[in-house]
Amino acid sequence: MIISVKKMYDSLEIADIKQNILNIGSGELKVWASAVSKDEKLFNQLFQFVFSGERRVAWRSCWIIDTASEETPVLLADKLTEIITGMISTGDGSLKRHFTRMLCRYQIPEEYLGAVVNRCFDLLAPQEPVAVRVYAMQLLFNIAHQMPDLKGELISVIEHLTEEGGTAGFNNRAAKLLRQLRCQ
Repeated sequence: MIISVKKMYDSLEIADIKQNILNIGSGELKVWASAVSKDEKLFNQLFQFVFSGERRVAWRSCWIIDTASEETPVLLADKLTEIITGMISTGDGSLKRHFTRMLCRYQIPEEYLGAVVNRCFDLLAPQEPVAVRVYAMQLLFNIAHQMPDLKGELISVIEHLTEEGGTAGFNNRAAKLLRQLRCQ
């Protein structure tokens, strides 16, 4: 039975909230995302969890925030610096995936463009999880609109990556982005 996340949050200690986050399934994700979108206190608590260093709690919290911000992008408008810093510094594959996915929805502030571009190119490495690579490639594509000089290098890197082979999903996204880059 899914209870009101707001009711649950108001009556639980932080340790209990963490435990509830660890136990959610995909069916409850939308409930949590909705609650986070409507409750600034809950949002801020989960956002703190993302950077807590507790791997599973951080990943689950980031998953909820990513889902909530998909429907309500304004949630993260003033958190881009922290998300960029997290994306640049984390070694956790789940957090890299969610950070790059979230950043795809926003224009990167100019002062962070160089660092984000460098990190995204690093994240295209074959040893990275496919979803991380796909979102890093998409983020670079988005940034190429802000930095037109990036377009040629991005085309070259994507062509090289597809020649090396990859999953069907990666190659599909790569082909779509290449078509769009060449038409611009």
